[in-house]
Amino acid sequence: MNHTPLLGRLVAAALLLGVLSVAPVAAQTSTIATNLSCATNSSGNPTVANGHIAWPADNPVWEFDFYRPANRSTSNSQGLEIRNVTYRGRKVIERAGVPVLNVEYDPGASCNCYRDWMYTEARMDTDNVFSGSCYAEAQAVPVLTTCELPTGGDAGTFRGVAVEDFGDELVLTSNTSAGWYRYRMKWHFYADGRIWPEYSFSAASATCTTAAHRHHAYWRFDFDLEDTPTNDEVSEVTAAGATTVFTAEADRTWGNPADGIYWRVRDETADVGFTIEPSAADLELPVDAFSKTDALVLRYKATEIDDGIGLGGGCAFLYDTRNWVNGEAVTNQDIVFWYRSSALHAAGNPWECDIVGPTLRPFGYSTVSGEAPAMDASGLEIDTAIPNPFSPSTTVRFRVAETQAVRVTLYDALGRQVQTLFDGLAQGGHYESVQIRGAGLPSGTYVVRVDGASVQGTTRVVLQR
Repeated sequence: MNHTPLLGRLVAAALLLGVLSVAPVAAQTSTIATNLSCATNSSGNPTVANGHIAWPADNPVWEFDFYRPANRSTSNSQGLEIRNVTYRGRKVIERAGVPVLNVEYDPGASCNCYRDWMYTEARMDTDNVFSGSCYAEAQAVPVLTTCELPTGGDAGTFRGVAVEDFGDELVLTSNTSAGWYRYRMKWHFYADGRIWPEYSFSAASATCTTAAHRHHAYWRFDFDLEDTPTNDEVSEVTAAGATTVFTAEADRTWGNPADGIYWRVRDETADVGFTIEPSAADLELPVDAFSKTDALVLRYKATEIDDGIGLGGGCAFLYDTRNWVNGEAVTNQDIVFWYRSSALHAAGNPWECDIVGPTLRPFGYSTVSGEAPAMDASGLEIDTAIPNPFSPSTTVRFRVAETQAVRVTLYDALGRQVQTLFDGLAQGGHYESVQIRGAGLPSGTYVVRVDGASVQGTTRVVLQR
């Protein structure tokens, strides 16, 4: 197993510290999380959460409880699970995680298929400003996992949940191992109300992983909008605007990606909710006899948190043989939405990191519209990239208060400069747009740095393939 040498890690950290402005190390107290606990659980029924997040701490946009993967609430764990989620004080999600995870190899490969688990926490490198034994608030040096290591292995010594605050984005990260696989799970929460549940498939050793295979992670979202669970409505929407409201349980597929199918969960009284929009990466792996479904609309049942299959009990998701979709009405009922994120791991590249996951986008909340990042004290404004995550390109817009020479550069997670995006005179008060092209770059997290005579700032983008 390959481990990043300490000298290389220190050099990478030093490079990235040059990219990002880092506040002095704070006292060893958390500024984001309270009620911290390192409890673990093996019975599938944890009694306490591992912490409560309020972000920003002084005027929270997002609040929720989180459960580390080792504190599993199902037999195989739901990974990094969140519960009791509120956006600007309004309930949006009761509970969300990944209760079912599996992998299937191409016919003829020496490996066949597996039902995997997420309760074994793998190592991460956090370079934290605050750390307990299982919770860390990271500094400007991004959290490193197997995904950032070009030839596999594990980074750092930390196990648990890492949190990064990027000003307009909060990111929680967990990293787990199942044999040679590494499963990284992130929750991205944005100030404008978006949520990106990210799942990444990688490997730390090459047994079997040199052969082509397909990973599937099944997200389970119990929304309970406005804390009135029997008032939610789920509909399916096409790119042409055709809308179908579900009145009974359903098994769905996005079909042809050109159809642009996505789903909408709405509180019927308040007329607010979220869309669930498949990513370009998810759309690359269509449903088949093994993966079975792209989405499920189900009536809530406590016995359907997972399909009851333990390790060695079968590979595929068995919702169909469990008779979950049986015509029951979902009108005026508590509704649960399942969504499949999947990736093809190409043959010959055992260390490939595949990043997938939908975007949950809010609608109807009056606080969402019209919001824009404010100019900071130095006179710099950087908009969040659109789209983000992106493939194959995205755009970042910035503005300076005073005319000056500005250079905009792109760095990878190890602090290496990979692109120059802008190098010239930026007019005061005028928005400049720069385009980031993903051609030739691996999937992963990148930092955009804006440097001028009197300004300096950063934003973050994620390339998805």
